[in-house]
Amino acid sequence: MRETLGLALMLGLILIWSYGVYCYVQMVRHRRPGVPIFSIIWPTEKLTRPGVEFRRRALWSYGFFAVVALLLIVLATMNFNTP
Repeated sequence: MRETLGLALMLGLILIWSYGVYCYVQMVRHRRPGVPIFSIIWPTEKLTRPGVEFRRRALWSYGFFAVVALLLIVLATMNFNTP
């Protein structure tokens, strides 16, 4: 049971991270004209309306990834064999 839950959470983490990367790439594609592709900081002023939406989705995805990763770490450190 514990291993199955861990595998499901790991698969979920991979999917969440992949969605965040997808949103980041779409955000970069929807930048305003004249903004270099290799900018390090992406404030909302440098993005179009769809770019801002993809930025929001990417940030939520990475935040959710962090929460699920911490949950996985906590579950891994708990001892479920105690009576």
